[in-house]
Amino acid sequence: MIVALLALFVALGGPAQAAKLINGAKIKRGTVGSKQIKDRSLRARDLAPGAVESLTATPLGSITGAQLAENAVDGRAIAPGSVLTGHIGDNSLTAADLGTNSVGTDEIGDGAVGQSEIRDNGVAGSEVADGSLDGREITDGGLSVRDVARQVGTLTWPVEPLQPDHCDVKLVPIRDIQIAGDFLLISPQPGWHADLVYTVNGTASETEFKVEACNRGRSDVPRATYTFNYAVIGY
Repeated sequence: MIVALLALFVALGGPAQAAKLINGAKIKRGTVGSKQIKDRSLRARDLAPGAVESLTATPLGSITGAQLAENAVDGRAIAPGSVLTGHIGDNSLTAADLGTNSVGTDEIGDGAVGQSEIRDNGVAGSEVADGSLDGREITDGGLSVRDVARQVGTLTWPVEPLQPDHCDVKLVPIRDIQIAGDFLLISPQPGWHADLVYTVNGTASETEFKVEACNRGRSDVPRATYTFNYAVIGY
C-alpha cells in the first residue's frame, strides 16, 4: 500500500518531485551497479572529474610494441621533444628508420659524431656542406687542406742570389706540435722565379722542417723575397 501511494505521488509530482525524494543520500552504497544502469545512459558530466581523468588516461607501460601495428606510429604522432636520447636504446635505430633529410645539423649535438661512428667511405665530398667544418671554407663539395691539416701557415724567405746549380736553404720552426713522420706540403705564392726548384725535407729536430731552393737555369737568379704556404698533415 505504501509503495503504491509513493508511485502515485511520484506520478502526480513528476520528475522534479521524484528528484527531491530520491537522491544520493537515500541510496545505500553498493546497491546500484552496472546491472542497474542502462547502457550508454551515463555521460562524462555524470562522473566525477577524477573518474573521467582516470578513464581517459593511458596507464604507464600499458602500450608496448606488441600492441602497435607496423608503421602505426609515424612522425605526426610524436609530440616535439617527446623522444630523447635517453629513451632510445643503443643500436636500436638504423638508416631504414630515418626519413630522408630527417636528421639535420640541429639534431646533432656538438661532438656527437666521431670517427668511430663513421664507417669507411661513409662520408664523401657531397655530404659535406660549404663552411660546415669549423667555419672554414669548403668549395665544390670537397675538403680543403685547412680542414685536414694539423697546422697551416705561411713563411717568408729572402732567397740569396743564386748562380746556376747553386742552392739556398731555410730552416722553418713549427710551434706547439711535433712533425716527425708527418707529411709536409708547401707551395709558393705568385712571383716564384721560373728557374728555381724548391724541395722540403725534415731535419733531426721534431719541431722544424727544411726548405731548399736551387737554381736549375743557365743564368744567375737575383736575390728576391718569396712567400710560401705550408701545411702539416699527420700520418
